[in-house]
Amino acid sequence: MDWVAAAEEYVGNSGWGARGKTLGISRMYAENGNDKALIRKEKVVASIRPRGILSGFLAVVPNLGYAVYLPPIAAKMGPQRIRMRLSQAVLTDGAIFSAYYNKSKQLVIEDVLTWQSAPVWQTKPFKERWERIVADFVTNHFKPMLEIQGTEIILAKYTSVNLVQAQEPDANHVVEFVLNTPNTKRIIWIPPKVETTPATQETKEAEANADIFKVKKEVGPDVYSVWRGAERLGLGLVRTLAISKALRLANLDEIEVVAEHNKQFDKWEIKSVIDVKKTGV
Repeated sequence: MDWVAAAEEYVGNSGWGARGKTLGISRMYAENGNDKALIRKEKVVASIRPRGILSGFLAVVPNLGYAVYLPPIAAKMGPQRIRMRLSQAVLTDGAIFSAYYNKSKQLVIEDVLTWQSAPVWQTKPFKERWERIVADFVTNHFKPMLEIQGTEIILAKYTSVNLVQAQEPDANHVVEFVLNTPNTKRIIWIPPKVETTPATQETKEAEANADIFKVKKEVGPDVYSVWRGAERLGLGLVRTLAISKALRLANLDEIEVVAEHNKQFDKWEIKSVIDVKKTGV
């Protein structure tokens, strides 16, 4: 049996890949589902990853002597044999990681699925998998040696949801939310394109006739208070991604906005953000 078949069989017996029941550990964000509430409720970390690049499997098949990267289904690249400096324990027991090649041709390890013959992805929370098992792997069982690997192997970078949102992923990247609960697929969210159009005479006149307020950033994403002079009117209502992005990009202690009271939500809805740098206000 050749090394590709051996790796596919090993991964498949663990429930993954073309020979298993599960092709990957991620799914797309569901606009009409409860993903938004789920992300807010659960303990979540996030990462920014290349758009259009799916994850495959880095398998250390027991007693094979090296690792095998199995790319995702329909990928242009084929399986890769990677010689790694590994401990005898890992070479004997085997291991399976979720990983992908980024656009810099680095192999990025993002999670551990099987460790010491145990299905840890299904049974251990992400925090334990990442901070204990993956940390143990890179500290005690793997010594990077580019000259024998042929490719650089790095770890994915995770951070808080708020910090990821503040980084404003571009059109070449997506945000991946990782829930802490075991046996739970991570959620891939593609930031929508924010269309910017020149202000028409009608919108300029509307803004001139509307009430102008100042907003101040409160604790939490998209949470702003609306002020009329020294009077705090309450929390502002942010209903569109365009307004959310404009507020974040303003990066001012006090931001001037056009707002009107929304009776349905009993909040001041922010209709547009006044660019102080351009208007000179």
